[in-house]
Amino acid sequence: MGKNFFSTLSKIDPKLESTWKRKFFLSLDIDWAHDEVIRDSLELIKRAQIQSTWFVTHQTSILSDLQQDSLIELGIHPNFNPLLEGESNRSSTKIINDCLSMVPNARSVRSHSLTQNERLIDQFKNAGLTHISNFFIPLECGMQIRPFCLWDFMIMVPHVWQDNVALKMNMRFPVISDLELGPLVLDFHPIHIYLNTENLERYERTRPFHKNPKELIKHRYSGYGTRNRLLELLNFAK
Repeated sequence: MGKNFFSTLSKIDPKLESTWKRKFFLSLDIDWAHDEVIRDSLELIKRAQIQSTWFVTHQTSILSDLQQDSLIELGIHPNFNPLLEGESNRSSTKIINDCLSMVPNARSVRSHSLTQNERLIDQFKNAGLTHISNFFIPLECGMQIRPFCLWDFMIMVPHVWQDNVALKMNMRFPVISDLELGPLVLDFHPIHIYLNTENLERYERTRPFHKNPKELIKHRYSGYGTRNRLLELLNFAK
């Protein structure tokens, strides 16, 4: 397949098919994972030498490693859930700016829980962001999928597979022939890669160990799970 089939989200121009047609876009939401859990995913992807987009949630010592890798694009992953639930006194603008203080050159955004509305799109624009990946369109829909622009030339980049949702919906993993449907934007989480999660019950019952990688590794699934799916994708690049 080749490494040239992989790209990063901020390179997408809906008007230029060469920037997205027949391409994979590997993305990861780091979701406050422990550094060793994040590094585990990073090492797998570095060995494959492909481009990827990482959505950052928090300040972490591994952030400098991600920033120094020329094949990695860093975006932001703001969490508006506490605001929606009345548990935060921070405004949505403050939440976005706090994320940008960690990744000041970010151009891509994917909200935690895919939270989005018209007001947030305007705020993303005002913050200098250009690419939004908050639309999930399951591959099983069989629709032709492509990036598109909304007002102010904000570029919307739908993703077709997301590890935790795939477990809820029993979704199959994309294959090369699915590139005929459009760009394949895939969303992984380091915690599910580390655990090789095969069902959400494993994820939930290991919550007490999510910040303890030495204990967490004991609960990694030995069968076919999320880690295997990532490894399949990385093998496509060889």
